[in-house]
Amino acid sequence: MIMSSSLILNNVGKRFGDFWVLRNVRASVPTGKITAFIGPNGAGKTTLFHVIAGTLKPDEGKVTFRGTDITGQPAFAIARLGIGRQFQDVRVFGGLTVRDNVIVGMLPPSDRDAWQAWVPSHRRSALMETFRAEAAHWLEHVGLQDRMDQMARDLSFGQQKLLALARLFAKRSDLLLLDEPTAGLSHSMIEQITKLIRQAVTERGLTVVLVEHNMNVVADLASWIHFMHEGRVAFSGEKDHVLGNRSVREIYMGL
Repeated sequence: MIMSSSLILNNVGKRFGDFWVLRNVRASVPTGKITAFIGPNGAGKTTLFHVIAGTLKPDEGKVTFRGTDITGQPAFAIARLGIGRQFQDVRVFGGLTVRDNVIVGMLPPSDRDAWQAWVPSHRRSALMETFRAEAAHWLEHVGLQDRMDQMARDLSFGQQKLLALARLFAKRSDLLLLDEPTAGLSHSMIEQITKLIRQAVTERGLTVVLVEHNMNVVADLASWIHFMHEGRVAFSGEKDHVLGNRSVREIYMGL
């Protein structure tokens, strides 16, 4: 079966000084599927996300998104192309309300950059009502409808992860990079997060890329897995093929 790829990494490398954190990384991400990058700590998974999202420039290789070369483009440009990212250390605007956190992610760049100066007051009012309603929709979708007027800093860690997801959904990115989306969460919150990720793919056709250490989550969600070791993709394939591989189980799972 031939699958189309939203994202293609071709011989991507990144070094800090003389140390190559990533070297000759070759991987593809099937469109409309959930792909997981797994591997030991220090394998280069989060650095790879930085390179894809534009927060780090690769020292070699090429990153292609939907047929466009995005190698080395700044993060804001890559975000505008449709790649959204959730960080492992959850990043919300603590001094804003939960609803306003979502609205900030929804504002078009031209409006966000010069909102007060360039948008006529009547249009600004109408747009804000639209944004408020849309934000409320996504907050209800993730289960935060009762927290909309609360300050984001007062949310629990798990609720802040839900807020970060709501902001990504509202931005309507086509491809989501989720770095450890279930780390540090209770069992019930993990179930809630995994349900939302699955719905994003099966019901809205998004493409999701995970970095995740919880193998139960990986086995539950991912259809395709890239196993990273010492900065390289050492093994790739369908979920059962990779998780059942002897080398992967020995190196990563200690089995």
